[in-house]
Amino acid sequence: MVFSICNEKGGSGKTTFAINLATKLNEQGKCLVIDLDPQKSVSAFLSFREKKNMPFDFKSSHSKELQELIKQARKSYQNIVIDTGGRDSAEMRSAMIYSDICIIPTIPNGLDVVVLDKMLEYLKEAKKINGNLKGVVAITKATTNPFLHYKIGEFQDFIKNKNTQNDFFLLKNILFEREALKEAILQGKGIVEEGIKNSKRAREDFLKVFQELMEISEVSNE
Repeated sequence: MVFSICNEKGGSGKTTFAINLATKLNEQGKCLVIDLDPQKSVSAFLSFREKKNMPFDFKSSHSKELQELIKQARKSYQNIVIDTGGRDSAEMRSAMIYSDICIIPTIPNGLDVVVLDKMLEYLKEAKKINGNLKGVVAITKATTNPFLHYKIGEFQDFIKNKNTQNDFFLLKNILFEREALKEAILQGKGIVEEGIKNSKRAREDFLKVFQELMEISEVSNE
């Protein structure tokens, strides 16, 4: 299965999502992360830990070689996760086209709505080329303030209203903004790994999102 993590807006949590997804997938079978982000954030993450114990395999790439790289990687890896940069680019468009599942992380605030609209249009264009592509919108970096949770619900309703043609899946489960996620990155670890302080809630958040993603991956295209 090929997962791409795409959003042209920086700061939406793409790399954090990619790292944690790949770390969990690697528990089930070999997983390769392909880094298309010019900032090489995944490479920086891996530099924080011992090279003897990598949480997944890793390769930097670019759009021109992506299709062939995925073709070859499918022979050796059970899953592939593609991390993309925070801008519209040939790399991001290629990643969407060559994926089985394209995940669009989005922060629940008004500033991200315009970008989400654009990403959903890009997704429609990619699905014209790859008819088997599934689009997933994941709400990330949501506030943990219980008095503001109604805003998250409003944002979910807003996204649902855009999905009149069932063009994508909106995850019911949410990734909240938690310090443990940041601490895990600084340790070079996925949130599901051991040794991360106060990680229980962040781990539970992610595992719920992961389980929902796995259920979506098993849904057959009509």
